[in-house]
Amino acid sequence: MRYERSILRILGSVVLLSCAQLALASDHPLPQPIATLDTSELLPNQRDLTFTTVAFSSDTTIEVIACPTGHRDATSPSSVFRWQNGILEHVAQAPKHETGARASAADGTRVLLDFNDRDVSRRERLLDNIRAVWTFGMIYPEEVNREVVQVVDTATRKSCFDWRRIFPMSLTRRRSAAISPSGEFVAIKVQNTLSVYRLDSACRGPIVTRRAK
Repeated sequence: MRYERSILRILGSVVLLSCAQLALASDHPLPQPIATLDTSELLPNQRDLTFTTVAFSSDTTIEVIACPTGHRDATSPSSVFRWQNGILEHVAQAPKHETGARASAADGTRVLLDFNDRDVSRRERLLDNIRAVWTFGMIYPEEVNREVVQVVDTATRKSCFDWRRIFPMSLTRRRSAAISPSGEFVAIKVQNTLSVYRLDSACRGPIVTRRAK
């Protein structure tokens, strides 16, 4: 009897995990950028595996540093971009390098979440969850193939922005986004393209349960 109750608890946990992941995997129309720029000539030899830091120096100035390794220094390829009136352009300005990717608006009203997970079939997800629950989390695939970028209102927990992309399964975690000091804009760099998105003044999306780490 005790064994059967344990099995039921495990199955219940698996169902809850699967439902939560299916909710995240549901299709949403991707936001459309208000400005894009091909950075291939400005930051040569870029690859999707490159460690990229995107940071707003101001609401209209964006710094991008692309490093072939996780170590960032003055030798890392970098550029500064300015966008104004829907036009994104490169500017002859030295990057600060010490600038880190912004994770929240300056006033703390909005927070940016940039995380990776697995986008797999329902059957594979169910098997992953069964193994994880059965082994108390000791066995779970570490490879990921999706990056999710969300902006959340810190007061209501409602979503202001929801963007995602799929990439080949990898152990490498992608982090390619930053939020502006005002919380009005998000910049995302994927491979050779830098994009800027404008957020609505009010966050009317679904409530986000994932918390920033």
